[in-house]
Parts: sequence; C-alpha cells; structure tokens
Amino acid sequence: MMNYTCYRCKSRYAIDMPIYRCACGGFLRIQDGGIFTEDDLKEPERGVWRYKKSFFLPDGVLPVTLGEGNTPLLEGKIDGRRVYFKLDFLQPSGSFKDRGASVLISLLNFLNIRNVVEDSSGNAGSAISAYAAAAGIHATVYVPDYTPDGKVVQMKLYGARVIKVPGKRQDANEAVLKASTSSFYASHLWQPYFIMGLKSTAYEIWENMCRALPPTIIVPVGSGGLLEGLYLGFESLADSGYTKGIPKLIGVQASRCAPIHTAFLGGLNDYADIEAGKTVAEGIAVQKPPRAGAVLSALRKSRGYTVTVEEEEIVAAAGRLSAMGLFVEPTSASTLAAWLKVEENDREGAVIILTGSGLKAISTYSTMKN
Repeated sequence: MMNYTCYRCKSRYAIDMPIYRCACGGFLRIQDGGIFTEDDLKEPERGVWRYKKSFFLPDGVLPVTLGEGNTPLLEGKIDGRRVYFKLDFLQPSGSFKDRGASVLISLLNFLNIRNVVEDSSGNAGSAISAYAAAAGIHATVYVPDYTPDGKVVQMKLYGARVIKVPGKRQDANEAVLKASTSSFYASHLWQPYFIMGLKSTAYEIWENMCRALPPTIIVPVGSGGLLEGLYLGFESLADSGYTKGIPKLIGVQASRCAPIHTAFLGGLNDYADIEAGKTVAEGIAVQKPPRAGAVLSALRKSRGYTVTVEEEEIVAAAGRLSAMGLFVEPTSASTLAAWLKVEENDREGAVIILTGSGLKAISTYSTMKN
C-alpha cells in the first residue's frame, strides 16, 4: 500500500486511512511511485487512464471513468502571435476537474467509501457529483449561495444533495469541514489523488505537441491544484528522461481575490491573508487555498510568476474567445486576459488552458451588458 506524507511535518499515513489532511494541519502528498513506460504509451487507450501508472494508486483500483481527458490542443493566433488553447472545457461534466474527480472517486470506490462531502464554487462539485453517481456513491456538495444556477442544477441532476451557504466561498469551506466529521471529505482543495488526476494535463500537452514542450503555460489559479498537477506531471517527465526542462507556469488570479499572487510577490511560502471580494470568475475565488505551499513552490521552480486580471478584462476576454468560437466561463477567460498582460517574450507559443464550459455560466452572462 502506498503512503501519504505530510508536506509540513513529514508524518506518513497509509492510503486506506480515511483522512484528508495531517494531524498537524498540513496537506498531504503521495510518495513518488514512477511513471508510465514507452510500452504503456503504445496501448490504444486514450484519456486520463492512459497514464494510470503515474497516479500511484494501490493495486486493484478500477477506473471510475466517463471518458475524461484526451481534449484537443487547438492552434490559433492572437494579435499575430501563435498560441495554443487546451480545450479542457470539453470534458464529461464540462470542466478540467473531471480528471481529478475520476482518479479520486476511483480510489474511494476501492476503499468502499459510500458517502462523501465536497465544497465548491461549482465545477469541482459537478465533477465529484458526476463520478460519485457513476460509482454509486452519495455526494453532498456545499456551495456559496451565489453559485450559478446552471452548476447547481447540474449537481442535483447527478443526484447530489446541494447545500447553499450564505456568504463567501470560504464560508462554504468552513461548513463542509463541520460535515466532514461524519462523511468522507472528497476535497479537490486537499486530496492529493485529485492532483494526481490533474497531472494528466501535462502528459497530454506533451503528447499533443509530439513530445515537445511549450515555453509557457497560462493557468487559472483558485486552489491551484491544476498548476500543482501540471508541475508534478512535467517534473516526472523530466526526471524520467522523456523531456529536458519544465515549461514556465504562469498563474492567473482575479484582482479581487489574489492570495497566491500576493504571497508570490511577497516571497511567502503560504497564501497571503487577504480580504476577498466577489468576482465574475468565481472558480478562482479561493481565499485560503490549503495547498498554496506546493503551488508557490511549483511557480518558482518552473521560473514562472503570477498575473492578476480585472473584472472588465475577464469579461472582454470571454467575448473575444466567443468570437473565436470558444465559449467558456469567465474563470477560463481569465487566462486569455492574462496572456494579454504577460511579459512580451512569454506570449509566442504559449498554451492557454480553457478550463470550464460557458454553458455553466449562462445565468452570469445573461446579466451582462452586450
């Protein structure tokens, strides 16, 4: 059986223990267990589970899958510069979080956990609800009361119980922590196996680009799990000799909620204690991201940095993407808004990750002026 290791105090726990964090309060990581082989990549299987050997799951775990992964990498031009869009909004539940949900729920199903709780601004809740339904697991999701109706309806149609919590995104997190005393906390914020699934994004980009690497990747950052997963994926490719180096990772936050950006600028090793305001990019409005230490480390080790974007920049970028035929939610559009602000030499050939479908934000878009 593999082990969890605490990022802070280095305590170890068996993976079959029903925990989501260390007794010291630190977040958990998974010991390195290797990577796929060349022969594995000759198999016809596509999607997230093509890379299953890199997830470090216990023997006997069977995939709970809805066909996640294998999303296109679309080449395009903006202002005369070549860019690539990773279309991760084309997932079964409409967001990149299906990658992590598939791997985490597969483990929980193997451990015979039948009731889970999660907190989310929408996409993670939808993903956990979908994969829990596929595994016959009951899910309860705590969401801020401003969560778009489309995401709430989606969760309910999957069979999840949805509890709206008044206040900010952080209030939903505090409510679920109380509920986690009686149900397993299947948290995209805390659970390291969720991050294992997100590593698959790095592997797909590498294969999409015929085993080359882009110079930069622009990623929306709320809890920062996708950026952490990308770094771990590219790090394992480099350590195994598949590649040389790691792309520069650029994390995007809304200026109204930027705890990682503030920490990065201040040289901190954990999130900054900031006041958070409401943003149209609700998917990145995470005030106290618990895995911020790993995210900040990944940014620095990749020679990357952070960018903040304003509300009007996000809305304008969403309109620009729609005019290109790419209908994504505001959180996803924040990456294009950031691309327009990054350093000049980081624009050519950048991969811009589009994480969530615009269909989830119909109620938000309907209130905006044309």
